[in-house]
Amino acid sequence: MLDAVKRLPEQIEDALKIKADFVFDGVENVAISAMGGSAISGDIVKHFSKLPFFIIRDYYLPPYIGKNTLFIAISYSGNTEETLACFKEALKRGCKTVAITSNGMLADEAENKILIPTGMQPRAAIAYLLFPLINLLRRNGIISINYEEALYLLKSERNKIDELARKIAYAIEGFPIIYGYGILASIAKRWRQQFNENSKMMAFDFALPECNHNEMEAWEGGIDKATCIFLRGVENERVRIRFDFMKKIYREKAKVIEVHTYGKDDFSKAMYALFLGDLASVYMAERNGVEAEPVNLIKKLKEELQHSRSSS
Repeated sequence: MLDAVKRLPEQIEDALKIKADFVFDGVENVAISAMGGSAISGDIVKHFSKLPFFIIRDYYLPPYIGKNTLFIAISYSGNTEETLACFKEALKRGCKTVAITSNGMLADEAENKILIPTGMQPRAAIAYLLFPLINLLRRNGIISINYEEALYLLKSERNKIDELARKIAYAIEGFPIIYGYGILASIAKRWRQQFNENSKMMAFDFALPECNHNEMEAWEGGIDKATCIFLRGVENERVRIRFDFMKKIYREKAKVIEVHTYGKDDFSKAMYALFLGDLASVYMAERNGVEAEPVNLIKKLKEELQHSRSSS
């Protein structure tokens, strides 16, 4: 897993070669149906959308998804049952549909599809799930992202990012709680997912300023051995004050690690933080003495769901 994660810049270069040249007229909103590691790409790009943009993590489509929706089903395996259910409903509603997948039933059923390499864990295939999506949305005039700067940053700073990731992993005490604002709130979610799946440990993520209206009050009670990780670098002055206040209060009961992101734009900072978090989660697995790649409980649940379907 570590080798795959370290190769993120090369994977991005490879992913940018994949054709994503579908063009649609009359698009009024965008919906991405995806789960887990396949959904995080939608969380990232929604921050740059010029149109209403929805991420659907469910079996069902909301009523506002219709014929003027660009509906993008993302499932690395192509067999994610929630995504397949939404995709079939999108077809019935006459949505403008595209699938991003490596294989499976989604590849079989989709007319418009972007096929990506097989044989990876979905969470380690983020380059292939994100960058063809960016190119698809850019081609349709929905987003404007300059990914060249982000790619240069990851390649030139790879060793420093790797070193920092190891330091963060070995500095964490107890369970991590990751905080972010704006696009870095989406990356905080990615950090939490990666700690869950790679490190096999409990982790939580919160977005500012929302968490200041609820989560903050939990710190009046007892906190049993946690490390707060603040992803910094895209906040405005009001949010900066919030982070500084949180740091003052939270470090009385927990360890606080501030991660200052780098890059010339928000997307570059997000990719820097994503790369850092992915690496930190693998080093945390190393520290915990667990194998990062297997997802045994997720596999068992899928087998149970398949058995239930076969028996009904």
